[in-house]
Amino acid sequence: MKKYVETRVNGFTLIEILVALTIIGVLLTFVAPLVLNRPDQARNLKVKNDFSAIETAMILYRLDNGRFPNSDEGLKILVNKENASEGYLARAPIDPWGNSYKLYFDASGSVQIRSAGPDGVFDETGNSDDTISKKIQ
Repeated sequence: MKKYVETRVNGFTLIEILVALTIIGVLLTFVAPLVLNRPDQARNLKVKNDFSAIETAMILYRLDNGRFPNSDEGLKILVNKENASEGYLARAPIDPWGNSYKLYFDASGSVQIRSAGPDGVFDETGNSDDTISKKIQ
């Protein structure tokens, strides 16, 4: 007579898997809002870093030329296309939404750098999502 040997396969039961998935779901409800907000923070940080780089390049330009670039020259004058080591910026920076930064001049001679923000439209009234740097004297 043959004896049947009872073998037990190790594994998870359906209940154990459902409990684990429920725990993961509960944890994700707390973690997801913290993680999903990170892209906006990264974009804002890039804009601030670009402002800092442009401001430094403009101050160096002013030291070499005795003036800031004018509105016709804009940021293009800070980039030397033929030899990047001779320019003030390696390339003209673009904001995280794919738009170029613009320079705004006021009557006192100070300059501000502006990003159009997510909507891509520069708004003169200040009631939009534009990001504006501090004034560069």
